[in-house]
Amino acid sequence: MSTPRIRCPEATRAQIIEAAIRTAHEEGAAGFTLDAVVARLPFSKGALLHHFPNKLALLEGVVDHLGQDFVNQIRERVAKDPNPYVPHARAYLQATIDEVDAPDYASVSRAVLVACLLEPSIGSRWQAHIARIRADDPTEPAAADDALILRLVADGLWLNDIMGGHPISPDQRRALTQILSPNLPVTGAKR
Repeated sequence: MSTPRIRCPEATRAQIIEAAIRTAHEEGAAGFTLDAVVARLPFSKGALLHHFPNKLALLEGVVDHLGQDFVNQIRERVAKDPNPYVPHARAYLQATIDEVDAPDYASVSRAVLVACLLEPSIGSRWQAHIARIRADDPTEPAAADDALILRLVADGLWLNDIMGGHPISPDQRRALTQILSPNLPVTGAKR
């Protein structure tokens, strides 16, 4: 007689999402299939379909996981930042640089970007996470331009990295942060 399996839906969902992220990293957008994800799991396709009934639902789960992780990283950085001048935008830049430096980030980001472009509901989910980040940011109107510059630099670095644009080393990214942060405000706003 076999021992009954202990069910833990949240742990199962987390395993599925991690397998989906590994699949996106290893196979890219074209190889991202439910069967490819199941091949990385210790349970059946039925278990995957119980939590994510189709590929779209799984991609939405991945985007929600990555988006929440990004929101959490920014909130943690802001909480530790003693500098009151545009801390959310500086945290956004630093969190982006740290993510871009992660070894599997470009391939996973490419898959998410393709999914966002091809499926409006996925793009809307990512936009909702960015809107939460912006809603957390109490930046004064006088500093809004500086905050926007930092966020656009972060987004440009992210897009450059996933598109394979100009090669930028981790040291160069850190130097860019050092160049921008001490020189704020660049638009004349008071710190």
